Amino acid sequence: MRIMDMIARYAASKSWTLRPNIVLVEGTSDEALFRRADELSRLAGQVLLGDNISIVAAGRGDQGGTFGVARELIALRSYAPLVLDKRGFLAYRIVALVDNDHAGRQIIQDVTRLDRSAVEFQDIVALRPVIPKFIKTDPLSRQHECNLANLPYGMMDWEIEDTLSPKLIAKFEKANPDIIVERTVNRDKIHYNLEDSAKAVLHLFVQREAALEDLSGVVEIVHMLRAILGLPSCT
Repeated sequence: MRIMDMIARYAASKSWTLRPNIVLVEGTSDEALFRRADELSRLAGQVLLGDNISIVAAGRGDQGGTFGVARELIALRSYAPLVLDKRGFLAYRIVALVDNDHAGRQIIQDVTRLDRSAVEFQDIVALRPVIPKFIKTDPLSRQHECNLANLPYGMMDWEIEDTLSPKLIAKFEKANPDIIVERTVNRDKIHYNLEDSAKAVLHLFVQREAALEDLSGVVEIVHMLRAILGLPSCT
């Protein structure tokens, strides 16, 4: 065990599961969705998160969101250089994942302005409707690849709930009529504008009803995160 592992002590104070690669998400429902995808992948004999990635919520309720992500990312990045492995390299890698909405796009600008060493597509990234299979490894090239792949969708808002399969969403709407009051359609993509109460109902439904194929979009996000973290692809 590392003496003075400040990140381990900090994670323990938050009741986070700690692994060498830490991905911060906006809220507990996001964390639960990744956890469910991981559970279903394990049942299918596949590795998704494995033992080297932990997905952790920046906070509950008002303690989460984009401001919570920024708070925790800056705190963890300040501790990271103090915790080295036996080879003298950083023991932990920290990445933040935010929604591609006004708040998410703004927080990326704020974080990279407050921490000049933080880089988009290396330390913080927003969800996008299309996740490309990256060809290059440097963050600037990856940002360009992602922007190019998403050119048809412009500045379309995109959240993790939008990655759920149309079949699962249809089943959810049948069970909960009129709960999705607004949606934005752009070509083949749909963004669902959900109130917090509706999101809570949807996430409970997902935990109960979703199959692995319904969470293929979540799996794609993990593929992207593994590439950013420099980890091998899922098996």
